Amino acid sequence: MLVILSSGVLNGQSVLTEHTLQLDDAANRPAVSIEDLHWLAGRWLGEGWGSTLEENWNPPMGGAMLATFRMIKDDQVQFSELCAIEQEAHSLIYRVKHFNPGMKGWEEKDEHVAFPLVKLSQHTAYFDGLTIIREGNNITQFLAMKQKDGSYEEHQLNFKLSTATATPSVDPVVKKFSKEGPKASILFVGSYHMSNPGADEFNLESDDVLTDKRQKEIEILVDRLAAFKPTMIAVEAPYMDSATIAKYQLYVNGKKELRRSEEEQIGFRLAKMLGHDSIYPIDVRMEFMPPDFEKAVIAKPEEYGPLIGELNEYGNKAIEQMGTWLEEGTVSDMLYNMNRPEFLAINHELYFRFFFPIVAGDNYAGADLLTNWYKRNLHIMGNLHKIGFTPEDRILVVYGQGHIPIFQQIAESSPYLEVVNVLPYLKD
Repeated sequence: MLVILSSGVLNGQSVLTEHTLQLDDAANRPAVSIEDLHWLAGRWLGEGWGSTLEENWNPPMGGAMLATFRMIKDDQVQFSELCAIEQEAHSLIYRVKHFNPGMKGWEEKDEHVAFPLVKLSQHTAYFDGLTIIREGNNITQFLAMKQKDGSYEEHQLNFKLSTATATPSVDPVVKKFSKEGPKASILFVGSYHMSNPGADEFNLESDDVLTDKRQKEIEILVDRLAAFKPTMIAVEAPYMDSATIAKYQLYVNGKKELRRSEEEQIGFRLAKMLGHDSIYPIDVRMEFMPPDFEKAVIAKPEEYGPLIGELNEYGNKAIEQMGTWLEEGTVSDMLYNMNRPEFLAINHELYFRFFFPIVAGDNYAGADLLTNWYKRNLHIMGNLHKIGFTPEDRILVVYGQGHIPIFQQIAESSPYLEVVNVLPYLKD
């Protein structure tokens, strides 16, 4: 949704063009941290000025975010930029230096174009004459360019989050084999088990989410997730379980309090806030451990005994780290850390690190365990198709964090789904 600004003065800030602001009083610059712009990080490909645009933003580090920009037309770079958003006193400033091909600078050695921050809201940054809005995997920029007569003309640039190897030149070939058309957006929220059910190999003993402190934190979390505007909310309960759906209806009608589970604290709460008629349970249960797993371990005790011991040590350290995150931060902080790509990758890697190598003769116990794990996750994601969704749907899935890496793999491989990065919805 594009932000339309009303005319007039806004606390020392005024409207410059339809979608941009200007800073009228430097004393009113907002007090923010560079970390508040973490949602801008990534490689973005876009269109503007009849050209292909590319912008690469590094994540916040050392009080700054750095980027490169280039504009390509007729398969030639027209100009490029070095960009930096830096901490300046209590606020931020966006600095740009321009270059023609051959690194011939537009500005003098120590000069640059500067856009001080005017206002920052969730996923929207208003710099003086430059507005950046992120919605899911898309970014829209509005740039106010001064004309010779002193007026300002607004230009719109549209970007999409891209892979490291994406280039416009491959698009015609890719389109020959790709399924065209819109996709349903899907947002995965990997959670810890708030009710301490002890259902996993390693279990976090979390504090009570029903305390006033945690309830306020969960309310803030749900408000943030509401910005995704989901049309369907799927939770970790047996597929279309009538009891779960009935509990949601009782909660909506004010006849039931929320239990300690994440499916209720996050899923039910958010669905009710958005006026959803129902909740969508999609879980599938099946045997995880192959029957001959122990036989394979016993067959090579000198090799697999230490490996299982290392797994136990690893799991306990992971639980300890999660406990520290939760103790020192909010529920949103906890989920933000759990859903970082680095930690999702580590979680997924453990199956290949500790289980996959376990094989004894024709007993592929480790591979069978991974087969069962993938099969369960494939069935769970298959239930979304069973329920049915349209390209216009926005699906939010609340699930145990361990499932998320495979869920993302499945969704990213599907021509029917587009994965939206959850991190911007977990942290302002």
